[in-house]
Amino acid sequence: IAGDPAAAVLLMAMGYDILSMSATSLPKVKWVLRNFSLHQAKDLLDEVMQMDNALLIRSCLNYVLREAGFEKLIPIDS
Repeated sequence: IAGDPAAAVLLMAMGYDILSMSATSLPKVKWVLRNFSLHQAKDLLDEVMQMDNALLIRSCLNYVLREAGFEKLIPIDS
């Protein structure tokens, strides 16, 4: 999960400061985490914690990534 840039933002909001992922995921995740403040991440976490549908959560995460300029990181099938 840490190798998914959107999920890594949520992990950061949850207080995780050490993430384990493949070397190929590292540049994407670092790029996203460096461009999200902790405050933004916590706001996003608060928002998705109110959702009870995984597809809705993924859609919300993809929307946030797209709005932040990270549309290239959104999987095509999402």
